[in-house]
Amino acid sequence: MAKSYEELQGAVGRERFFRPARHDALTLFAGSPPRVFFDEDEFRLLDMSGLGLGCQLEGGETETALDAVNRRGVLRLVQHGREIYRTKARCARVNSSLGRTIAGFALEDDIFDFDLLRVANAKALASETSARPAAEAPLEYKALCADALEFTGRLLNELDRHIAPIESNLTRAETAQIVTEIESAARPRWQEILEAGNALVRPLHDDNYMRSILKAYTENTLTRTLVGGSSWGRSYLKPAGYPGDYIIMNYMYDQTPIGASAREMMLHALGVSAGEPIVTRMRKLAEIIVQYGERRRGEGRRIDIMSIGCGPARELERVFELSGNDLRWRATLVDQEPQAIEYAMRYARQKGVDRTIEINPLNLSFTEMLVQSVVTRHFVEKDIIYSSGMVDYLSPMSARRFVKRMYDFLRPGGRLIIGNVNDLPTGTLWPMEYVLDWTLYFRNMAEMEAMADGVDGADVGIVSDERQAIYFLVIDKPA
Repeated sequence: MAKSYEELQGAVGRERFFRPARHDALTLFAGSPPRVFFDEDEFRLLDMSGLGLGCQLEGGETETALDAVNRRGVLRLVQHGREIYRTKARCARVNSSLGRTIAGFALEDDIFDFDLLRVANAKALASETSARPAAEAPLEYKALCADALEFTGRLLNELDRHIAPIESNLTRAETAQIVTEIESAARPRWQEILEAGNALVRPLHDDNYMRSILKAYTENTLTRTLVGGSSWGRSYLKPAGYPGDYIIMNYMYDQTPIGASAREMMLHALGVSAGEPIVTRMRKLAEIIVQYGERRRGEGRRIDIMSIGCGPARELERVFELSGNDLRWRATLVDQEPQAIEYAMRYARQKGVDRTIEINPLNLSFTEMLVQSVVTRHFVEKDIIYSSGMVDYLSPMSARRFVKRMYDFLRPGGRLIIGNVNDLPTGTLWPMEYVLDWTLYFRNMAEMEAMADGVDGADVGIVSDERQAIYFLVIDKPA
């Protein structure tokens, strides 16, 4: 039954102040958005509304970009060298976080027509793709991708031949069990392929041109198959706007078969296997935390710890298991995503972790951590401050600055723990950077040590997880 006009309601609260809907650029342009140029500065397009757009500055942080607010200039959208849109715009906002500079631009006297933009972008892509010969990847690298495709295809073929004909008669649990058994048996060969990929790309990784060739070849071949699994698909498509969101982390921790079919479950399982260092990282982190806690066992107080970029904070469950009920903790969880913090608190409550570990949430951006503010008073006098994966995204300069800042927050005798993916063959360089376009700083031992510059007098050490995929920088402050 239709409502009367008296019954119709508009928006309430802040929603009354209408703002045009924003659209994710990857979704809007089917995975290939145009580049953005504001005068001479180049940006990566993140999202758009009818009246403006949000972008990330190419090349990270620059001082000039931070001073650009309210500057007016020419905004251009360019796809493979072809200009598909030009208009006047104003730089409405600029902020720096996690080593990235994000800018927002407002159109001065125009409005975007998304349908026309999509058509123009598609034409530029089609014309460029057909006219441009593909850059040649080395034969050795092509052979690696062929091995990975053959391995994946063989597993999927087994499912198609033996499981698909009876899949409708199987329960979901039965299908998942079959997939798990097949994947477990094949895992040693899969690990061989992953390590071969790591070893092959490491000598070429610092060559930007070669890296782009290898990534393009991988994404056009192997990635197209693997994204049929949720673990690969979410990591590659990044629906949260960034890689490594808390849902992806939980895929790895839970190791639960996900998918509508045996094929999807198998592809997901291969991604979970490739992401096993996320689990070994969490376990080693918990061990380092509890090792410190044992030294404080007799003090009769809660041990104050803080997780920076906490995500789902699943290490707290492990800390709870290892330390027992007589060692009590107070954990401050810091993340810029409120959904991640909400999940972490809900999970801790479900597992009973919050009976031993008092949890205090803090929704805070990376930029706010590095400046003096009333919020950072929550950081001071901590026994342990740790970050298991956030520094992976920071440039060397930003990483050193972050480490020094967190070290200064520690109370005397405190411990700083920084986890970072390494560049060893046993690590995750190839699947993350080349298969998933998940760009991180894969650091070696010397680069880990360099992050501790500026903490003179501290006891500095580096340890690794059991997979030899993650390094931990452990810095103990003198008592």
